[in-house]
This record gives sequence, structure tokens and C-alpha cells, in this order.
Amino acid sequence: MPKASRPLARSGNLVSLEPLQQRQGRERVAMEARRYMPPTHKTISRDISEQLIRRITNGAYPIGSKLPTERLLAEEFGVGRHVIREALKRLDALGLVRIRQGSGIFVRDLELTAGIELFDVLLTGEDGEVNLKFLRDVLEFRDHTIQLVVRLAAARRTEEHVVQMRKLVKERRKALTDMRCLETVTTELYRVVADASDNHIFALMFNTMGRILFKLRREFDVPILGLEQAQDLLERIVEAIEQKDPDMAALLAMRHAGALRQALFADGTVGRSDFQQMP
Repeated sequence: MPKASRPLARSGNLVSLEPLQQRQGRERVAMEARRYMPPTHKTISRDISEQLIRRITNGAYPIGSKLPTERLLAEEFGVGRHVIREALKRLDALGLVRIRQGSGIFVRDLELTAGIELFDVLLTGEDGEVNLKFLRDVLEFRDHTIQLVVRLAAARRTEEHVVQMRKLVKERRKALTDMRCLETVTTELYRVVADASDNHIFALMFNTMGRILFKLRREFDVPILGLEQAQDLLERIVEAIEQKDPDMAALLAMRHAGALRQALFADGTVGRSDFQQMP
């Protein structure tokens, strides 16, 4: 089986995590990213709905229980009943409650009805701190999915896919100082890799989870591991895909994921810090 032309690591580790570089990269990229992020305008009803969602997810309102009436909620939050009604409609749209006219509002089974729409709410608590358990779950799902996608892409890619990937990684390197252009090029690169896997479900999954993948990348991967290292990783994965080396492609993705988890959970990097809500 052909191997990628470069060795797996230059100095024993795929990713070097020097504390100084880590801090400087985090501050620089977070500041640059915020320049291109539209401000988040959260309505009062949305804020209330998120608080109610957290109460449902943490068990304060158990499955099958009846929520307080609109009047009681309005008194608790100090708002009009129309604001509470709007917040409850959002919970209903998310599948978290069932509104029974004349009977009340009842909590549904989160495991059966909730979807990826809850990502933003579940990732942070009311105090703004990151929910580490949920973050671990998300990263674990993402990392295993990416490993499978790049493995399949390496086995099934066409020459056309390779040409597109090589063009995009070159464009991406040129765009490292332009965050908006960088995300556009990276999005297209991810789409090409997903398409190269020749699995329609992965392509559909990218359409559904693309926003979340980029939020994770922007808030954690890039600030912690750095733009240059992320670029180097993508170039080497594309090289492994071009060489039709599924094992190398998956290994590179796995080593990147391991380095990120170590940085996040071993040294207390994650916290309130500069975490942003996606618009």
C-alpha cells in the first residue's frame, strides 16, 4: 500500500503544544474571529426559553411533569405573558414540551424528541461556563466521524476529488490571515472530502452539522492548536487521501483529536473565557 511521502511527525508528536504559543494563538485568533462575527442579539423570550431548556435537560422539570403556568413564569421572570408564550412556543418547536390546550404544558422525553438544535444551549451553562461533559461527548462524536470520513475518502476518492482538494488546501494557506475567506475555503474543502467518501449520509450530515463543526473549530481547535498546525494537518490528510492511504488519513485525524482533548481537559483551558454564541 502506498504511504504518504512525509513522516507522521517531525519531532515525535503531530502537534506541539508550547504554552506560550498556545496563549498567543488563542488570543490572536479569538480576537480576529470576533471581528467577523455579527453581534448576537438575544431576545428576552429566547433567553427565557434557554433557561427553561436547561431546567428540562438537568431534570429540574422531569419527563411528563407539568410546567408552571404562563402566569407563574411571567411573575418569576418579570415579563409579560406574551413573552412567556413566545418562549414556550420555541420549546414546543424543539420537541421538548407538548402543549395541551386547557390542560397545560408537559415535558416530553428529551432522548426521543430533542435534536442538534440544542447544541448552543447545552454547551454552556447559565453562568457562561462550558459544559465539559457535553463538550467531551460532542468532540468524541465529531472525531470518530471525521476519522471514518477521511478513511473512506482515501479509499474511494477520484482524481477529480484530489485535484479539488489540492487546489483548496493551497487557497486555504493563502487565506490564513483572512478569517472570512478562510472559513469559506475550509467549508468547501470539508464538502469535497465528505463527497469523496462516496457516502450520501456523510454529505447530509455535513449539511446538518456544518455550523457546529465550524463553531468547534473556531472556538477550540484554532485558538488552542493554532492556524499553522491546523493547516499542516489538513495538508497531510489530503496527501494521505491522494496516496490512497486510509490508515494514515485516519491516524492523522486521531492524533489531532487526541492533542486537542489533552489541551482542553488536562490543563483547564476550557472555561468562561471568550466563548461566543453563534448567531
